[in-house]
Amino acid sequence: MRRHPKRKRLAFASVVSTAGVTLGVGALVVVMSVLGGLEEFISKSVKAVDAPVAILSDNSFPVSDDSTFISNLSLLPQVHSVSPFIEGEAVARMPSRNIESGCLVRGITEDSFQEFGLDTMLIWGSFTGLKDDDLPGAVLGVYLSEDFMHSTGDTILFFPPTAFFSSGRTGVGRAVLTGSIETGLPVNDRKIVYLPLETAARMFLPRGGYTGLFIKPEKGFTQEQTVNAVEELIPDSMNVSVLTWQQRNPALYASLKLERLGAFAAILLITLVASFNITGTIARSVVERRRDIAVLKAMGANRRLILRVFLWEGLLVGFTGAISGIALGLAGCWLITSTGILQLPDVYSFHDSFPMRISFPAVFTAGGAAIIISLLAALVPAARASTLEPTKGLRQ
Repeated sequence: MRRHPKRKRLAFASVVSTAGVTLGVGALVVVMSVLGGLEEFISKSVKAVDAPVAILSDNSFPVSDDSTFISNLSLLPQVHSVSPFIEGEAVARMPSRNIESGCLVRGITEDSFQEFGLDTMLIWGSFTGLKDDDLPGAVLGVYLSEDFMHSTGDTILFFPPTAFFSSGRTGVGRAVLTGSIETGLPVNDRKIVYLPLETAARMFLPRGGYTGLFIKPEKGFTQEQTVNAVEELIPDSMNVSVLTWQQRNPALYASLKLERLGAFAAILLITLVASFNITGTIARSVVERRRDIAVLKAMGANRRLILRVFLWEGLLVGFTGAISGIALGLAGCWLITSTGILQLPDVYSFHDSFPMRISFPAVFTAGGAAIIISLLAALVPAARASTLEPTKGLRQ
């Protein structure tokens, strides 16, 4: 950091180089933690609505409602629970207020509603499946519920597509608004409707079967391990696919990966720019120390020794910047989570603070990348110093 042992002042160029690496690593740690928190937040919301793993039909026919097959799935050590569901699009209409809207009806059991943590997302009301005037209860997404003015206790009619092409309005569902849910994804909260499984079956699959089976992996097993175990149990005669939530939402998953990769590349450019400062600093050091280099070579030092000396200089700058940058980034993450200076948009009003998830492998990757870039930045001036002729250096 000092250009001469007797000088107590730090070299300005070295300070700038180290500060550039520090800011780059610190920014990278904060951005990666923010994106990691958002990814965890979104994936949790998606898995609550769509489940981590699902069995879906490969054709237009429903999935078999064979109780033996479902029981065998539940006995797998990789499977925590199996929940059938029935879903379909419909037009919801509230006659008392003359309001109607398109929606996605999903029929599930009360146990499934609790199993996947949907009960913790309720804004008001409950999903109990209890009858009110011989009508089942319906839980609507928060924005869809706002369209219906949160009219708790009012009757809602659900018209599936078949109801518009049959006499007598066959398949029309009737339910009473009993609750509102906020899943965390506005696209779901604007259209989702939860009904008891039996009500959805009368609307969409009166001849039996399910739209699919939601599967929750057992703790200690990954989604992929659960998928492999389930696929081995499925007979060849069943035309179904076992898909993870990422495979069922490819656009969402791809955008999350792209955001993470893009942010990593963009912030890494800051460190790359700082590496030019390191190159300039070490090049200046080579010029200032030509005489010292010449003396070392005259005493028998080879090129490899001179090369190592200046590579160590770049390595130390990078290491110092990486350590201080990691500390700065972790402090920034703590500041964001503890003070709430960053807020999610209003559509996520139910979330108190900005979601953050610090991934230490990502933190060490950022620091390691900074050290490698610093080392590469020192390579050119170090190589130039190793080729310096002793006679030219001693004449100066």
